[in-house]
Amino acid sequence: MPRIPHLIAEGGPPSYTQRVLNRELETPLASATAPGKAILLGEHAVVYGYPAIAVPVVAVEARATVWPAAGPFEIRSRLPAGDETTDVVVTVGVSPDEDPLLTAARAAAERAGLNPDRLPEWLVELASTVPMGAGLGSSAAVAVAIVRAVSAAAGAELDDYEVAELAFLAEQRTHGTPSGIDNTVVAYQRPVRFSAGVAEPLAVAQPFTLLVADSGEQGPTAEMVAAVRSRRQQRPQTYRVWFEQVAGLVEKASTAMARGELAPLGWAMNTNHLILQALRVSTPRLDALVAAARVAGALGAKLSGAGGGGIVVALVDQDSVDAVAEAMLASGATRVIRTLVEAAE
Repeated sequence: MPRIPHLIAEGGPPSYTQRVLNRELETPLASATAPGKAILLGEHAVVYGYPAIAVPVVAVEARATVWPAAGPFEIRSRLPAGDETTDVVVTVGVSPDEDPLLTAARAAAERAGLNPDRLPEWLVELASTVPMGAGLGSSAAVAVAIVRAVSAAAGAELDDYEVAELAFLAEQRTHGTPSGIDNTVVAYQRPVRFSAGVAEPLAVAQPFTLLVADSGEQGPTAEMVAAVRSRRQQRPQTYRVWFEQVAGLVEKASTAMARGELAPLGWAMNTNHLILQALRVSTPRLDALVAAARVAGALGAKLSGAGGGGIVVALVDQDSVDAVAEAMLASGATRVIRTLVEAAE
């Protein structure tokens, strides 16, 4: 998610910021969280209407908290940026109207029956442990958290479909032409099969463990999607064949998850990575992490997300989890996150 250019001023307006910092307001109006996400199969193909599978990554999350204030509507954020954090502020009347965080807040307020052009005097505190530019859905997580918190503060109860729909407006501000899979899986907080804008909850017979390795390279989502689009226009038949192969892998993986069979799921992930290499969205570092995971015993491993950097996801069992994590760290991962995908009907 790109940085928001309006940095927090030292101290801030004491009329409401100090009240929050001093905890004079005992309880917020509303608070909401949203997890990260990882795409198991189907990235890039999903942009063109082919199916993809995504799962929530509950080991990281964004949290939005709404407080009453005495000034213009404002969002104060602390977001991870590499090894550091970035503190930013977005204020109605000061920040650009097209800011993605304001877009999410306005959409939620309007759906709740408020005037989106006259937002209440609220302060939204936003914190996230979802790293930006890593393929873990940072922008979707913060958008979903804001939509849930602002709508709740306004007294509205939105279902998962509505939350995903409103968060998508912010995703469009951030990425231009996103597929919609990120905001959908984050809003539903369960594995989904996503195709042509339609999400279908996936059955998961047995829980399984994923290791998510951060390559340390930021993946420029919009640039990678645009590059694949350009190459697809030059070789439409080749890309059609590749995307149809990915669609077949998604179906095999869906069946494997419904049956609780990890081996065919891992095979589908490995094969999908080969196609992503052909699409020229992998990098030497991502390939090295994938290879290290497989050698150490992972059932499957692939890049996840737009590529050009970001993350690798590895499917592991209890016998291989520690060895795979150590191997990916030794091969250059800046960190490895362990997350469990829960069983679901």
